[in-house]
Amino acid sequence: MSTPLSLSGLDLPRRNGELAFDAPWQSTVFALAAAVIEHAFDGDREPFRQQLIAAIAAQPGRPYWESWTAALEALVQALP
Repeated sequence: MSTPLSLSGLDLPRRNGELAFDAPWQSTVFALAAAVIEHAFDGDREPFRQQLIAAIAAQPGRPYWESWTAALEALVQALP
């Protein structure tokens, strides 16, 4: 049994303390990223965090969850 993914180090959009998703695809991207982090990186969020930083830096005006998608794509493409 795996331990729950800790989100304390990520600056996620929130409303009233709850994760904020404006569309269903955003929660899907979140869940996929959490699964990749858990299974491919043993719960280490740092590789994803670095990809997210790069995605935001590459296109600062891009919506946040679209940056998550770009970061997830880059992370998965880098897997062996």
